[in-house]
Amino acid sequence: MSLYLVTLRNIDSPWKSEIIEIDAPSREQAASSAFRLGFRVVLVKSISGEIREVKSNKTIPRKELIKMFRGLASMHKANISTSDALMYYAQGLPDLNLCTILNNIRNRLESGIPVHIAFAKEQKFDTTIITLIEAGSDAGQLGQAFSSLARRIKIEMIFAGKLRNAIMVPAIVILFQIGLFIYSQVFVVSQVEGTLKSVKMDPDSLSKVIFAFSHFVQVTWPVFVIALIAFIVGLFRSALLRSRLLLFGMRHWNLLLKLVRGMRQSAYVGTLQMLYANGVNLGKASVLAARVVQGTPMYEGFIKASHDYESTGVPFAECLKRHANLDPQVTHMIGIGERSASLPQQLELLRDIYEEDTDTVMADFTQVINFITLAIAVMMIGFVFAGSMLPIFLMGPRMMQSGKT
Repeated sequence: MSLYLVTLRNIDSPWKSEIIEIDAPSREQAASSAFRLGFRVVLVKSISGEIREVKSNKTIPRKELIKMFRGLASMHKANISTSDALMYYAQGLPDLNLCTILNNIRNRLESGIPVHIAFAKEQKFDTTIITLIEAGSDAGQLGQAFSSLARRIKIEMIFAGKLRNAIMVPAIVILFQIGLFIYSQVFVVSQVEGTLKSVKMDPDSLSKVIFAFSHFVQVTWPVFVIALIAFIVGLFRSALLRSRLLLFGMRHWNLLLKLVRGMRQSAYVGTLQMLYANGVNLGKASVLAARVVQGTPMYEGFIKASHDYESTGVPFAECLKRHANLDPQVTHMIGIGERSASLPQQLELLRDIYEEDTDTVMADFTQVINFITLAIAVMMIGFVFAGSMLPIFLMGPRMMQSGKT
């Protein structure tokens, strides 16, 4: 297989052209794979080995992955081969990056490379996707594997979107309120203080406290803003900081603990069910499913349970009880599945239960966050009012009395 740069020119608009990378055994095959309706191939150029190592860092959006795996699954149900399904799906795709990836995978399949290796060589798909494709291929259920992947990615995307909305929107509102508060203390309150000085009126004791606090804010706000920006940047760039903050929140907030624990258990059980139902043996499926919680305290327990299960022959449910920090309901139903030879069905039931429970906890978490945001907004508005309007109200009667005298 060689890598080619194929230049396509728009038939209706000749001044528009596109260049895509294609893995193919020959120039003719590269030109054929790159063909798109409305375009014609004008140049096929072979790339040297050094350039070939340079891969695009552009990832495939989750929405595109869901549509792709659903499309491939539907074509498999219609008895269309994987190679032809990839060709049909790639034709007319507006995303050139995904089109190139699918054509490269198809060309590898045409050259006899196994399907999971053909996907893995693109370095765009995680281990769980590759493993499930391999398991589906070995079990002759590749279409079911594609369908399972589409469902799993969709659930992950829904939970990620809900969590992002529950946190990001309130965070933006709070940042805006902080900016408004600083502005009121630095500019508005200082103008009120200047007005009182201009009429030669001494502020009362409460106004003195308000003005003193304003002076403090005027001196310290640059340091606070710099620290806040550094914290936000660190939050986005440092996984260690995010992990420590999450652990701190989980220790002190039971609702957050239930939410995170439920999401992790749902991800593990769902991935385990997906792998085991598609032909991966339980020990290997458990190790691979543990990777969805890698970097969390639960990961080590799952790995120990998997190794214990494979080395000692102890029932898997018992190994999970010994090493993994799971809800008793999980190990109990897994034990029932092992004893009754209905483990795939029990795992599927557990997956559905935890997805529903996590969705409920997510709704409660969102409501609490919204209430906290509202409380902070009321507090900030109170500070703005107290700083800018209260001194004027307090000094008004005194100014009127001084005018009469």
